[in-house]
Amino acid sequence: MLRSIPTTPLVCLVFSLSIVWAGPSWAQTPDESLEVLLKPGKAVTSAPAKHKAKTGVTRRAPHVNVLAPPPPPLLMPPPGITKVKPQPVPVPCFFGPKSLVNHPQQGQWDISAQVFWARVRGTIAYPRNPWWGFVGWGWTNEADLTDDIGAPKSTVLTQISARYQFRPNWGVRYVGMWDEMSGTGNPSQQFYFGSQFFLITPGWPLNTKWEHGYHRVGLIYDAVRTCSAVVSVFADWVHTEDKINVGCTTCGWWGQTFSEGGNSAMVGLEIKKCFNTLPNFGTFSCDFKGGVIFLDDVEGWDIQAGMRYAIPLNCGRSGYVSGGYRFVDYKKSEANLIWENTFEGGYLEFGFIF
Repeated sequence: MLRSIPTTPLVCLVFSLSIVWAGPSWAQTPDESLEVLLKPGKAVTSAPAKHKAKTGVTRRAPHVNVLAPPPPPLLMPPPGITKVKPQPVPVPCFFGPKSLVNHPQQGQWDISAQVFWARVRGTIAYPRNPWWGFVGWGWTNEADLTDDIGAPKSTVLTQISARYQFRPNWGVRYVGMWDEMSGTGNPSQQFYFGSQFFLITPGWPLNTKWEHGYHRVGLIYDAVRTCSAVVSVFADWVHTEDKINVGCTTCGWWGQTFSEGGNSAMVGLEIKKCFNTLPNFGTFSCDFKGGVIFLDDVEGWDIQAGMRYAIPLNCGRSGYVSGGYRFVDYKKSEANLIWENTFEGGYLEFGFIF
């Protein structure tokens, strides 16, 4: 009995080898290989594909957000702080804190009020040369303001001063001083006042009211300005107003009014020198002001010397108080008038720089 030979595997092997030998080339891609297997009689002659770069198209790199590290804690602004207008602050000098002097900076105001306890002196000849001949008999028409006219021998005057520093070395300033004085005089002589001749018995009282005004407006220039001293020169326009009403009730209600206003000029010098500073930065300094009045038949002086104590506040502001002695003399001499008044005494001044 013959054994059966398996023919099916041999047939499959021969068929596969014929396909391999008959193909002129191998497939280059999996798709071509599948085509070769499915269509064994068709040759594949395609060359290797070349990839051409596309022109005119740019590709962007993917955007990556990079977080910068936060600044150090010391450089970050503290929360809750809003914008604040800068204020001028005095700059320390090479001489140390003992050299600081109290003075307004550019863009600041210096406002002060002064109380002046003054003794009053003066004379008046109104008119200067009377038409009758009493002068030839040894009698003059000058009357004393306090003893004859009846003005008070002492008074308290009030002064307001305002200065604005519009440039580092330039400022503009206004000074106003006024007072209203009333008194009773006991004249020791007869005198002619205005159009009224006061021919009275010595010892009879006179009722007098005097209104006095003194105003100055001008420029001030800091010629020398250091941290320890300031030397300034100033030029002012001076306006004065004086009104005196004299009456005698025991003489039949006689009365006469003197009214005189004048415009003149004034130039002067101011000196501030710091000589000591306390631990709280309060400073002691000397305060000198002096000027001469002239023009419009006027001669006069306005001089004051004192000490100042100033204390810093905040943002460049400061306050101060000063005191000393003051002398103001004003004399006007015309063809038909002699008018002189003097105020001298101590003063106390309070100020604020902001």
